[in-house]
Amino acid sequence: MAWLMAASASSPRSSSASVQPVPPYERPALTKGYLFPPDKKPARLPGFHTCVGSGGQRQTAEWYKENGIEVLYEDPVVAFDGKTQTLKTSSGKILKYGSLIISTGCEASRLPEKIGGKLPGVHYIRDVADADSLVSSLGSAKKVLVIGGGYIGMEVAAAACGWNLDTTIVFPEDHIMPRLFTPSLAKKYEDLYQQNGVKFIKGALIDKLEAGSDGRVSSAVLKDGSVVEADTVVVGIGAKPVVGPFEAVGVNREVGGIEVDSLFRTSVPGIFAIGDVAAFPLKMYNRIARVEHVDHARKSAHHCVETLLTSQTKAYDYLPYFYSRVFEYEGSSRKVWWQFYGDNVGETVEVGNFDPKIATFWIDSDSRLKGVFLESGTSEEFSLLPQLAKSQPIIDKSKLQAAASVEDALEIARSSLQSAASV
Repeated sequence: MAWLMAASASSPRSSSASVQPVPPYERPALTKGYLFPPDKKPARLPGFHTCVGSGGQRQTAEWYKENGIEVLYEDPVVAFDGKTQTLKTSSGKILKYGSLIISTGCEASRLPEKIGGKLPGVHYIRDVADADSLVSSLGSAKKVLVIGGGYIGMEVAAAACGWNLDTTIVFPEDHIMPRLFTPSLAKKYEDLYQQNGVKFIKGALIDKLEAGSDGRVSSAVLKDGSVVEADTVVVGIGAKPVVGPFEAVGVNREVGGIEVDSLFRTSVPGIFAIGDVAAFPLKMYNRIARVEHVDHARKSAHHCVETLLTSQTKAYDYLPYFYSRVFEYEGSSRKVWWQFYGDNVGETVEVGNFDPKIATFWIDSDSRLKGVFLESGTSEEFSLLPQLAKSQPIIDKSKLQAAASVEDALEIARSSLQSAASV
């Protein structure tokens, strides 16, 4: 059995071909704890190898050897032959497989080279080498420009605050995190970032990045002609699935990635795809989706391998989940940790004053709770969120709107959950 990139289970006679020189690790750390200044206890390997983040074993190089898994480091697959069931790596090695799991993930979207996308001092974050390069730049930086107001942009900007750097974020939308945050919710976080010295340039596009006399990036020219000085630029404008040599297996043209069924089987017998690269049926919302999240990577891997080893036929039933943790370095005046479960569709009800808690509830036209967001909750409160999003109870919107606190609102939601269970 040959597995590509990271796999979340072990099996005799299995192998994994990787583009990196180290065993698989959990990427969220790269834009969070890894970017902390040296005096603020930054995360480092082997501290976040798979699957420590979910309470599993730390899968170091020794772990793979002990479990009979051959890992080919810095030797990615470059060719695939479904008829002969073989793979060819960049070194020329031929791998024969019985079952193949494609878990090639995503790669960072990049600015074109012709507008300065490859200038020294311009960074993208997808692997440890990228993060190391950025940490090196932050150590001597004076002005940091972050391009993109999504997860990467906001997490990098928060880390830059820990270095006490002049930081600016530029993005084309009206507010940060537009795919999830409501304008009201976004404003709360924008205010917090501004209190930490971060400047926002909204509704703006990059025309080009320019170099100084030393060849290193020195500024960004926006489409409106204005110029933003920066000696370090971090680009966080999204990611795209790495289909690589496997396009012939079957690509979904709407969401990208390799199309699979509810057991992660592709259209080719014996070939599976998991994690970010998999376009799978999102059962609870009846649509095909790709989910770029470590939680889905773990769970899809487990489901796929269980299918392989036990012939299970239970459909994968994933509940969308997103989170962020920032400003967690020593000396921070305010740490941020939010979680979201479900689907952000319908009308919203916002409860709380962000001191420190705030919650947002998404309710559809049938008064069903579709999604819920919570900042700075307790463990018990966070554990309630997936129950609510999964059950989608009918909830009294007027009661939520009248709630005096986040705690009261969550209790109203909990009661709706209990009422639904008793019907």
